[in-house]
Amino acid sequence: DSNIHVDADAGLISPLLAGHLFCCPLHSPMQSLRDKLTLCRSRTGTKTLNEALTVLLKGPVHDSGIQSLGGPMEQISAWLQIMALAPKAQSFSDQKKLDWLLSSVLDGYVATMDCPAATLTPEIMRVYPDAIVIATTRDEKSWWKSMSHLNNMMSTWHLPLLVLFLRKSQVYGLWMFRFSGIMQWRYQSEKIQEDTLRKHEQHLRDTVPPEKLYWYNVSEGWEPLCRILDLPVPDVPFPHNNNKMDAAKVMRDHVIAGCISWIFVLSSLAVMISLCRDWYSRHFP
Repeated sequence: DSNIHVDADAGLISPLLAGHLFCCPLHSPMQSLRDKLTLCRSRTGTKTLNEALTVLLKGPVHDSGIQSLGGPMEQISAWLQIMALAPKAQSFSDQKKLDWLLSSVLDGYVATMDCPAATLTPEIMRVYPDAIVIATTRDEKSWWKSMSHLNNMMSTWHLPLLVLFLRKSQVYGLWMFRFSGIMQWRYQSEKIQEDTLRKHEQHLRDTVPPEKLYWYNVSEGWEPLCRILDLPVPDVPFPHNNNKMDAAKVMRDHVIAGCISWIFVLSSLAVMISLCRDWYSRHFP
């Protein structure tokens, strides 16, 4: 659309949905702007598009997966409220509360992406009605292979136990429970499955006006993305990031931090037991 005008971040990575970025210049919904909204689900070049949009839109891009699991506690709390409220927001007051929560977490960002934001396209577009949606996509078999790898890595039985004493990671179980509710409500399935990408893309076609929905593959580089946004191609290389390696690094960091926390807890417990035994032996010889 050549008439579109564009006005000019860590924790566990979202383990479930793959592949669309939801990014838009997220200014106050009271402003009459032609916002840009990019929808990107996990495992479809999310991190690459994040960096590309940061360059093009000259502002911070909100990664809802990272923010809802490892961001500031205000973001984590708000996203947990959003995920609990969205499936049951039928009344006018609940819808207004949901609008307020979404605007509060997205205020100050030029775009948002990943899950849970990507699953709430109609709700976010109600707050930003002039936004456009740029949906990143990829071959379904390739997506499912990448998604399965991430799910397997994040769904190990020992991970919740290992991060039990890490403050932000304590919300992981609640996040998973509420996101499963979002999945069931939106896609009639509590877990990511091989056809989830197809269901999500059809959901976008059903809910986003055709003139506001654009499809993009990050392998195509700058030119198609710049055409969508009606912006000149920047004189910098297009970013290429291996999100799988980043996810593995985040997982490794959490495992290390979890091990250290358990060592501290067990060492403290051992010292307390030793002190109690010493006190008991002195008072009850």
